[in-house]
Amino acid sequence: MKKFLSILTLGALVALPFAGCTTVVGVRNPQDTNGRWADLSGTLTVRYPQSTIEQVFVATKKALDQIKWDDTTLMYKRTGETLPRENDKTKRIIVYARGIGDVKVTVTIYTAVNTKTKEECTQADISYGTWGNLKESQVIVEAISQNL
Repeated sequence: MKKFLSILTLGALVALPFAGCTTVVGVRNPQDTNGRWADLSGTLTVRYPQSTIEQVFVATKKALDQIKWDDTTLMYKRTGETLPRENDKTKRIIVYARGIGDVKVTVTIYTAVNTKTKEECTQADISYGTWGNLKESQVIVEAISQNL
């Protein structure tokens, strides 16, 4: 019995990092006030059902260029973006930036299908740093929404 319990515990510990979970969080986005925070990857996913990928892409670039640390210091420096490939069905665009303290910020914009209405909508995944930062990700979402 002890051997069985130790194997079961070991299996649970090995499976725990792969399980992960998501939490519904509030975001300041007038198009959809619910976001999904992935606890394991530290990624905030938000939807923009009334905007195109191009509109969200331009708003993201403006947002990252406008967020300030204080009155004079910009919070982020955009370092590049990748445009969608011809055969990519999701039309994924990735915007890269660096924050104060050399924190990597990635905003991935793509099309997704709404499971309830079966309509396509634009989604964005915001990843801040290695393990994620919900508060900073929400600040970026708010700035993107203000630029739409």
